[in-house]
Amino acid sequence: MKQRLTFLALTILLLAAFGCGTSEDPDSGIEDVEMQTGTLQGEVEAIEGIPIQVRLLKAGQLVAQIETDGSYELGDLETGDYTIQISAKGFETVQINVTVVMGETVSLDKVSLVALEEPVSHLRGVLTDSETGEILSDVRIQLTDKAGEEYETLTTKDGVFTFENLPVDQTFTLTVNHAGFEDKKVDVKPIPANDTFELDVELTAIPEPVKLDPGQGLSIGSQAPEFELPDGNGNEHALADYIGNKNVVIVFYRGGW
Repeated sequence: MKQRLTFLALTILLLAAFGCGTSEDPDSGIEDVEMQTGTLQGEVEAIEGIPIQVRLLKAGQLVAQIETDGSYELGDLETGDYTIQISAKGFETVQINVTVVMGETVSLDKVSLVALEEPVSHLRGVLTDSETGEILSDVRIQLTDKAGEEYETLTTKDGVFTFENLPVDQTFTLTVNHAGFEDKKVDVKPIPANDTFELDVELTAIPEPVKLDPGQGLSIGSQAPEFELPDGNGNEHALADYIGNKNVVIVFYRGGW
């Protein structure tokens, strides 16, 4: 009996020493998962007195933007295909297609921007909350000219947005759609050659819906669910048939007593 107990104790010690054949963390029981991200870095020949914008697009959508006077780095990017746009006032925009590789830093060749021959204009502004005056950063802003050409930019940490190298003979429409605020559109007249038009834009916050106690119906400002109800003649009417065309008032007639 004593020999059996000694053999059992040795077996337990051996299993503990080798971790029972598992490579998982004994504390968490969860294997480490490598992040599916990578990094892009590059360099642009500096232009004295002129900031350079580096914009990153994925599937045509602007996902990141930084300002630089030389080198740049964009990290924690999901793996996949991207387009880098490098621009500066009065210089041709350079566009580079690049693929982000998991766990790697992709280094791009140095870029030298070439001065434009044709005259262009520029737009610069600041985006704020109309009620509090607080700056709104990392907000996507779209500019569309009369020919339908679209330009996109993001506000900086200071709420500043810029559009470089715009045509000088066209009007524009500036559009801002930001969660928690009313949509905003601003008409911009043609900007003279080599000028920078300054434009301050304020967004109006959407009030929080008033919450009602249970049994008191929908909260003020909340959206009613889709439904159909019969009228006095038994004809069915859907709420969707009226929204956007006229105001809707629902009255429940309980009948005579």
